[in-house]
Amino acid sequence: MEKYPLVVLPVDDKDLEKKLSVALDYGIDMVELRIDQFSDFGEDYVLEKAKLVKDYNLGIIATVRSKEEGGIFIPDEERLKIFEAVAGISDILDIELTSESINKKVIEIAKDEGKLSLVSYHDFDKTPDEDFIQSVIDKAVSLGADIVKFAFKVNSYEDVSRILCISGKNRDKKIVAIGMGELGRITRVAGFFFGSVLTYTYIGKSFAPGQIEAKKLMEELKFYGLRS
Repeated sequence: MEKYPLVVLPVDDKDLEKKLSVALDYGIDMVELRIDQFSDFGEDYVLEKAKLVKDYNLGIIATVRSKEEGGIFIPDEERLKIFEAVAGISDILDIELTSESINKKVIEIAKDEGKLSLVSYHDFDKTPDEDFIQSVIDKAVSLGADIVKFAFKVNSYEDVSRILCISGKNRDKKIVAIGMGELGRITRVAGFFFGSVLTYTYIGKSFAPGQIEAKKLMEELKFYGLRS
């Protein structure tokens, strides 16, 4: 995890080997296992897919996204069991700031396994004011998050500026700053210059509005000197 910035490919369990092969060819660093989008939540099945990712020498961010923040409804007790099952093989566990009943426990699981925790916050409608964004960062840090991710819908140029500026002010922490939507696309590359440590891409189907397709993203990162 010393090599930043990192490029992350979110995947479900469909055509996984094909996507992993392409990811490797493109030089992608990590896979975000969107376990909430799997066809089966059984621990053995999830572990089988996680081990497949490791066979390709790719890092793993394990995510069981809540319905409120873009996933599907899975009881918190079941989400916790999934995190416990995959923690040992994962590199980062991603849990929402709003998942208050389990986020502290997920952070503890990550620490116990010697892995990193990522506390995330998503707003698919708007970019809030700077004070609110700072409060999200501060709350996540106070929980013990190793990485803080915030993703906001961008509706104006001012939203882009706010996301990048607040990231720059917090560059002493590990921040993932994302502007969703067409106008927010620039944050997925420019964010690195303001301290953001991860960016998300896609192969085939996008998981979030404004993501840049993998091949094009890698070309842009090379163009701006972020990749050799």
